[in-house]
Amino acid sequence: MSLTFLSFVTLSLFMLHEFDEIILVRPWISQNQDHQDYQKEMFIAGRGSYLSAESIALMIAEEFLLAFILLLLAILFRIPELALAIGFCHTLHLLGHIMQVFRFRRWVPGGFTALMTFPILILVFVLYLSQQSVSWSLLLILSVLVMAFLLANLAFLHSRAQKIEAWIYRVSKAD
Repeated sequence: MSLTFLSFVTLSLFMLHEFDEIILVRPWISQNQDHQDYQKEMFIAGRGSYLSAESIALMIAEEFLLAFILLLLAILFRIPELALAIGFCHTLHLLGHIMQVFRFRRWVPGGFTALMTFPILILVFVLYLSQQSVSWSLLLILSVLVMAFLLANLAFLHSRAQKIEAWIYRVSKAD
């Protein structure tokens, strides 16, 4: 398996999962935000960061661009550990959704695609690692750095949710 194929599958499955979130987060919040059992569910607990499908899509587009750039760098500079680190971080993200499905005993936004894409990602990682050698120490270091970077970026986006929403409406208004 090539590094390019690994990167393509990782990015494609990331986006498939993110479409699930774009489509379902706002309806989920509006229909369940007053339900006492779901107050600690991640999207309802953080509903102030998910103002509209448009703002969610813009934040995800920014995350996609970052993942694309990092995966492109991994391909161009032949750093499989970077591609694997990005995939590993996404897999941890999927585990969060899977835990929510089991905790609430129902589908939550991102839950279905998390359950469907998680085993595919694991299989791709196992196949890649069985065919290619990697530096495990570099993979560990890059995984920690990528996770810290992505979490900081996500926190930044959430802290700017109101401004992102206002910007969308400002640029979309005709003069």
